[in-house]
Amino acid sequence: MDIYQLLHSHLGNALRRRAFKSPWTYRILRQAVAAQKKHYPWQAAHRLLLNTIDQTAAAFLQKGPVVWHNVFFPVEILYGLGAIPFAPEAAAVVATGLGIGGEALRRAESDWVSSEACSFHRLAHGCDREGYFPPPGAVVCSSHLCDTAPQSLATVAAYHEVPFYLLDVPHRQDAAALNYVARQLKSITFSLVASLSLEWEGERFQEAIVHSNAARERLLAVNRLRQQHPACIRGEEAHSFIYPMLAGFGAATSVEVYGQLAAELGRRYREQRRAVPEEKARLLWLHLRPYYPNTIFHLLEQEAGAVVVFEEMSHVYWQPLDPERPFYSLARKVLSHHGLGPMSRRIAAILSMVDAYKAGGVIHFAHWGCRQSTAGLRLLQDALREREIPFLNLEGDCVDQSKYAPGATRTRLEGFLETLL
Repeated sequence: MDIYQLLHSHLGNALRRRAFKSPWTYRILRQAVAAQKKHYPWQAAHRLLLNTIDQTAAAFLQKGPVVWHNVFFPVEILYGLGAIPFAPEAAAVVATGLGIGGEALRRAESDWVSSEACSFHRLAHGCDREGYFPPPGAVVCSSHLCDTAPQSLATVAAYHEVPFYLLDVPHRQDAAALNYVARQLKSITFSLVASLSLEWEGERFQEAIVHSNAARERLLAVNRLRQQHPACIRGEEAHSFIYPMLAGFGAATSVEVYGQLAAELGRRYREQRRAVPEEKARLLWLHLRPYYPNTIFHLLEQEAGAVVVFEEMSHVYWQPLDPERPFYSLARKVLSHHGLGPMSRRIAAILSMVDAYKAGGVIHFAHWGCRQSTAGLRLLQDALREREIPFLNLEGDCVDQSKYAPGATRTRLEGFLETLL
């Protein structure tokens, strides 16, 4: 079962804004989830859900300084400072799962937030203004990949009257760019220390870097296991583990989750437990998936036997960090993203994923308003066509259910599957 569906099932329809600010909500929710451990098909998912509840409780109960960040900012810095990271894009996914997405989008529309903007940020705006999100003590954001995030998060900081720090990331990846990004990361780090009245602890900061490297190693182990044939985890299940990639690197809990997932995958492969009874095709999924109830993965995997064996968001694109040079190695991580710079970098990364996971087809979910993922798709389509790899650009929206057309989506997926099976 999807993690967000599980959250919704525990909170139920009685969800209210004030419930987020009550310690009883998290105490009851945690006890309910913990008691159902044996019912979770993946214990790593159970562990991840408990960690998410704890981190959410810490943010809403203001157990420390809450720092909002976009999902491309290196959060190792926030964990290293002892702050509580809060990613509004990721929280928008949770809000969708909890069934409050429609209300939040309507609030954003009433505030004249452009419908041309990414719905993740429109939904986050609505949740913030309606009091569903914890107030920030500071806001940090990187400029790369997402055009909307800097404007959206700057507005959040102004609304709450808290400091805003923008990491300006150039498109080139040379030594000058590395120095430029590293200097900014160091400046932002010590600006947060000053503005949030934090105590700088070098040992804690290095520990976050070590945790990041450990999580990276375990995620690589997970990814190597997913390259095997046949798959033993469905793509719908694997998508539940994207959250640590977006907001968890630097935390010890992410090391634990990926380590447990690797152990469970290894055990299932040894026991020859398959993701689906008969694997008829292997697919690579690009960008994110829709987080409201839909039948896309059920049609692909359980009806057609076309397993999504890997998703782009789980791709490890950076080298290990150097604890002795944290800002330089974090700058190198930022600049290493395959979506940064010319489209040829993303195409090369996707083709390497196709080869590594032996994918026979590629589906790109074209999220409304996401220019970084949809621009250049023609070049990607041409590159895949040269390799005779079927490609489907599936247009939709990850969090706005009103954009989902079940019949048309099924027709497009069935047409695509005919080219594969």
